[in-house]
Amino acid sequence: MMQLHLLIQIATATLLGLVCVLLAKHSRTGHNTWTGIGFTAGILCYIVVESDVIQAVPTLRIVVAIGAISIPVLYWLLARSIFEDHFSFRWSLLIWFVVLLIPHLNFFVGGLIPSPGFQQVSRIIARLTSLGFVLAGLYTAVRTKQSDLIDSRIRFRNTFLFGTAALIGVTLIVELIEIDSDTIVVLQILQRSAIFGITLYFLLSNFGIRSGFFFKGTSRPKPSIINDPQLNAKLQILMEDQKVYKKEGLTIGQLAELMKEQEYRLRRLINGQLGFRNFNDFLNQYRVNEACEVLSDSSQSRKTILEIAYDLGYQSIGPFNKAFKELKGTTPTAYRKTQVS
Repeated sequence: MMQLHLLIQIATATLLGLVCVLLAKHSRTGHNTWTGIGFTAGILCYIVVESDVIQAVPTLRIVVAIGAISIPVLYWLLARSIFEDHFSFRWSLLIWFVVLLIPHLNFFVGGLIPSPGFQQVSRIIARLTSLGFVLAGLYTAVRTKQSDLIDSRIRFRNTFLFGTAALIGVTLIVELIEIDSDTIVVLQILQRSAIFGITLYFLLSNFGIRSGFFFKGTSRPKPSIINDPQLNAKLQILMEDQKVYKKEGLTIGQLAELMKEQEYRLRRLINGQLGFRNFNDFLNQYRVNEACEVLSDSSQSRKTILEIAYDLGYQSIGPFNKAFKELKGTTPTAYRKTQVS
């Protein structure tokens, strides 16, 4: 059993190292590659942290331990970089690494406060903090699911969610529950095997003959494009003539129902032919363009920004301001001043 565990551990570590190398080759394609490298390196640290070679060198042990402990934050950043199309890394995000590392300070300093009670409390806080970041990453994947238009990313999202849930369950059992050593080895084998499987799936999905959704800047096969003038015409009638984009909380499923079309066809039309990665960007184009017309109209100068946002289907002013600035490079208020002054 121990030999099998060692074999899977070596195979998984090798595969993770390969992913880091391949991702580094695409490091110019966006933030997602760097978060991918960090997350993969963190998992690699987790896999090898208990090996005799690492434990024999104190400095190396601390470095590898920091990498393993950082996995929850790296997971959260990875989820955001994959599933949020407008995610941008800011140095202020590094503060979250500090938030995660503080509860582990007692471990790194070698018993800074030797009190058993303090050590127990710090372990609980550390585990809760780690779980919080993982749940935040899962929430990001779930929150952005409804508006996603990329088929390969939609499929990967399911693996991402179910794989993470399974790994969390096994990891909690291994680290929190007192069980005999043989059972722990079996659970560790299952855990390493799951990591190996997910890593292999990621490799096959994103490298080789075809590169997947992960690389935004590289050439990749186009999804099946719906080149249907009639379908496109029906969409334009609803959006430009009937202005259904003003409906609050409009989803692509609801739009497909209005068109009496299958959702996957509409999704491929908007993504493959019109070039939008998510449904919210598609709606924002129409909403912001109409907002510009309203803001440029001196007869509507008494209408507040909040009223304009509500009229266009936004549930609050925050998403409206964000979408407007992303598309026009300025805020609605500043834009109005340049138009009606």
